[in-house]
Amino acid sequence: MKPTQEQAQIIAWKGTKLVVMAFAGTGKTSTLEAYALANPTERMLYLAYNRAIREESERRFPFNVECRTFHQLAWPAFGRHFQARLTTSLRVTDIARLLNTRHWLLARTALNTLNTFLYSADEKISFLHLPNESDRGGLDAGKILGAAQVIWHEMTRMDSHFPVTHDTYLKLYQLSVPELNKKWDVILFDEAQDANPVTSQFVLSQPCRIILVGDRYQQIYRFRGAENALVSPQLETADRLWLTNSFRFGPAVADVANTLLAEAGETRRICGLGGEDQVVPELPAGTAHCCVISRTVAGVIGSALIESLTGKKVYWVGGMEGYRIGELEDLYWLSVDMPDRIQSPQLTRDFSDFEAYRSTAKATKDPEMGQGVRLLDMFFPLPMLLAVLKKQAVTRESDADVTVVTAHRSKGLEWNAVKMNDDFVDINDPLLNPREKEDELNLLYVSVTRARKILVPNELVCIVTGCLDALSGDSETPDGKDSESAKAALNISNEAELSGSQNVQ
Repeated sequence: MKPTQEQAQIIAWKGTKLVVMAFAGTGKTSTLEAYALANPTERMLYLAYNRAIREESERRFPFNVECRTFHQLAWPAFGRHFQARLTTSLRVTDIARLLNTRHWLLARTALNTLNTFLYSADEKISFLHLPNESDRGGLDAGKILGAAQVIWHEMTRMDSHFPVTHDTYLKLYQLSVPELNKKWDVILFDEAQDANPVTSQFVLSQPCRIILVGDRYQQIYRFRGAENALVSPQLETADRLWLTNSFRFGPAVADVANTLLAEAGETRRICGLGGEDQVVPELPAGTAHCCVISRTVAGVIGSALIESLTGKKVYWVGGMEGYRIGELEDLYWLSVDMPDRIQSPQLTRDFSDFEAYRSTAKATKDPEMGQGVRLLDMFFPLPMLLAVLKKQAVTRESDADVTVVTAHRSKGLEWNAVKMNDDFVDINDPLLNPREKEDELNLLYVSVTRARKILVPNELVCIVTGCLDALSGDSETPDGKDSESAKAALNISNEAELSGSQNVQ
């Protein structure tokens, strides 16, 4: 395909550092591919956000480009040494056992402090990584910091048996000050708007040429410590170019996206060049397949259940287990005092009964534990419902009638027909602070721009953008609670898609 004028400028670029601001569906990967083809003698490193993107990129980029995830870069020197101890995330009970305490607030704040350090570019854990004073429950700062240091020391000891997260060996890699310029001449840094300081620091410090590509309005992982590398002070003198022509969708979806962008304060507009598309109040009859995008894990399970009960085959992006269905089933058997049916020994080792689990979830405010308690209340009787879900689930999307996914997991993907669930947080809620409103607006933008041909917006998008008359029906979220409950559930959709294991080879 003949490059647009915007793409041609990027392909012909010869500077030291370049920032490419790319709206959704504007062909950023194709543009980087064309840049690599135009510079065949340059040794290039393409840094992908996750393994799936890396694998797709390997099939597309020419031979002079190596495609890696950040975790894959860190694996040979550090990750492989911890292979037997790797876990997707630390549990608050792991921390409490290590510290030999049932002071749950201490365990939780120490874990939060450690995670803040792991996401940062800093060399040592310090008071800067502690939670806000209002979140410490009166705990002494020195005590929290000391506990976090104990955890870090135990995780990095080679002779320890304490679990290690993927973020741990990535942090060790950053602290080793890697010299990427010894192997590559150019670094192509994708999805830079959602980079953690731990990754952007060692990339931007390299003396080789660097191209960063991203969309600030697709920054949706700030709750995990992500910062927009596109506006890093280290890029103050960088060249800046734009990609605004979207080949994914046409003018109808582009109009909705532009209204959301304007709400966020953006003055530039997406031009939809993807052909004929439509924004409609419901799926047209005969639509072969659609994707339902939800804000929360509860929304994903609820939409999957609705479709399964009508006999439709359902594909779960990331698999059912990616939404912790197995852990939820174990928790149900604990709640009805039937421990012999529990598959994971971890659960019964940590908790004597469901009341102990519930009280620990309340005391620690752990989002995953709180999610489990809420889902048990929402989906009853759980075993019968899970049996329906499992029966209708398929492992290949081509076999499905419906795909279900969270907004977070949907980033980087696209479907011909997209339907938005009604569990998104109202961005006009006066209780939202400006930062929360920005994050929720970005999630709406990401979800809308997954559609190629057909978009069925939810009532919230219709109200905000005026793209359709308000959809009929009540405005309650799928769990029957109002927007305040949806806001309280902000964290519960974020956990399933964040495991570092998906970034490892």
